[in-house]
Amino acid sequence: MAQTRRIDVHHHVLPDFYKDVQRQAGIMGSAYQAFPEWTAEKSLALMDETGTATSILSFTSPGIFFGDVAQTRGLARQFNDWLAELVARHPRRFGAFAFLPLPDVDGALAEIARVYDDLKLDGICLLTSVDQRYIGHPDFWPVYEELNRRKAVVFIHPCYPPGTEALGWDIPRMLIDYPFETTRVATNLIFNGVTEKLPDIKFILSHAGGTLPMLAHRISLFDKKTKQREQYPHGALHYIAKFYYDTALSGHAAPLDALTAFVPPSQILFGTDYPYVSEDIAIAETKGFDAYGKFDAATRALIERGTAEALFPRLKGL
Repeated sequence: MAQTRRIDVHHHVLPDFYKDVQRQAGIMGSAYQAFPEWTAEKSLALMDETGTATSILSFTSPGIFFGDVAQTRGLARQFNDWLAELVARHPRRFGAFAFLPLPDVDGALAEIARVYDDLKLDGICLLTSVDQRYIGHPDFWPVYEELNRRKAVVFIHPCYPPGTEALGWDIPRMLIDYPFETTRVATNLIFNGVTEKLPDIKFILSHAGGTLPMLAHRISLFDKKTKQREQYPHGALHYIAKFYYDTALSGHAAPLDALTAFVPPSQILFGTDYPYVSEDIAIAETKGFDAYGKFDAATRALIERGTAEALFPRLKGL
């Protein structure tokens, strides 16, 4: 396993200052657990163990919007500057997806310019929803237009949906809600015409698309019946097959079979979800991916590295 040169597109960071930001907002842990311990050195050690040459780093849920737009702008700058410094120290081992200060559209547009023109980061990370609105909502259209103009790679990560507390739902929400949130946002992007009208954004969906592989056919059955049908004139499956999908927490036959039933291997990328999954889970899932018997050597090379090199040209040859 350690002889491969994978590119991990789903690899998080959790520096102490982000824990402090969350604690100040009343968030004392992550999902079902206390905050995991993370350092760059721990990431590099796991990468060496799993044969990963480079990881594209990202912050994740709950994001940086806690009700104060001015605070969110400042946090986006702080976080993205920190990512740029980390990548500069390890340019061969790390890339980074920047955070945007949504729901502040003007602030997001300014940060996109800074991220691409000054910091030279590799792409953008968006959470599935912010301030009661899913990505794909018309309120954020100027942001999508600018990302399309930049031909941006946009990594979409699920976050907690609003309202589940009222249902008395006591199961860790990342187990069930995260996959459904990914499915909702993918459908929202299609039904609101983002994927049709702004085709140069390259969206990466987490966790093999959540439940989208199981629901894609069901969604497509109503292509000619939904009120939004003019927003996706080629039918849902056409756009679903154009998303990119990572393999995080999906390194076994059932999700990979479902995903490859309608998505070509050229749209699949390797991912681990470390450190929000522990080292042992990340290693076990990587071994499960390695054991999957339906990828030939060329397909495996494409998923592990080739497609990521096409999305992130600076990584070619590293």
